[in-house]
Amino acid sequence: MNIHRETTIQLPEPFYELLERQLAAINIQEFNIVTFNFHDPDYSAEEGGYHPVEINLYRHGDSWQLNYFTDFAYCGGPFPELEKEMDVQFRQQEVYNSFFGRCYLSHADHLIRQFIENFCSYVDMEVYRVQVSVD
Repeated sequence: MNIHRETTIQLPEPFYELLERQLAAINIQEFNIVTFNFHDPDYSAEEGGYHPVEINLYRHGDSWQLNYFTDFAYCGGPFPELEKEMDVQFRQQEVYNSFFGRCYLSHADHLIRQFIENFCSYVDMEVYRVQVSVD
């Protein structure tokens, strides 16, 4: 099953290929929603590391659609918590970033592509463990 390519912004093809490989690794025949959680087991507020990323897809006809791509980071003190740093909502066509707030997806295309290209590089470096949830 393939993943629908976004038309509002052009995302890197390796991102779609990564998601298609992840989907192929699980039996998704009877599910309509899949969430991938990529996490660096060594990431901490004190030492840093690679931010956790959550990607949600939903089935639409014969293909999968991107729902959201969320990057988390530790924020605050003296007791930091994981918070959304970048939240790309494909269905709503908007982006939230902790530095500039909300804007339309099309207004942040360069930033989103850069985030996703970096994410794909980190996956290639094998820094993440992946957990899959299905509904």
